[in-house]
Amino acid sequence: MRRRLIVAAILTLTPLLVAASPGVVQAAPTPVAVGAVVPKDVTLTDIYGKTHSLADYRGKVVFIHFWSIVCPYEKLAEPKCIGIQQAYADKGVVQIAINANQGELKGDGGAPYANLRDHVEKAGVTFLVTVDPGNKVTDVLGGQSTPHCFVIDRDGVLRYSGALDNDPRGTKGASAVSYVRDALDSVLAGKPVATPTNEPYG
Repeated sequence: MRRRLIVAAILTLTPLLVAASPGVVQAAPTPVAVGAVVPKDVTLTDIYGKTHSLADYRGKVVFIHFWSIVCPYEKLAEPKCIGIQQAYADKGVVQIAINANQGELKGDGGAPYANLRDHVEKAGVTFLVTVDPGNKVTDVLGGQSTPHCFVIDRDGVLRYSGALDNDPRGTKGASAVSYVRDALDSVLAGKPVATPTNEPYG
């Protein structure tokens, strides 16, 4: 069963004056398309309260994926993402996980995001974990599920959007095709991504 992220807010990167009429629902902005530049003023807050901007990572390749601690697909994907972190961190790749599951962001009544911090520590997650309480960054990227993945090149251009791999149930082993690894290898080598888009699972 697909777990679609709930779009709950609209991010306007350039302030616009819009006259909202009662009862009129405003459409979310069109997500950044593959081949377009992701606005560098997009910001995220990590689970420890520190703010990060995509501007901080210009000059590096960025791998973003939507992340959850309860999604069954993500439970299989997370070890793969940990493996990607171990394989690519020294190659100038920054991995950012985004939790936009509003239920998870409410936590368990303790300190903000204590549930997420506890999971990260127990799972050995070393990539950056951030939160998107209003689904604002989710709208910008068009995140649909966990793990929906995005690869951004050194100039901030979105080069890949789609599934982590072709093995959502974790049954293919070494024969699985890792779309994200292929995209990272291509971007790092300055080559076009062979499969720039496909349907994410989750």
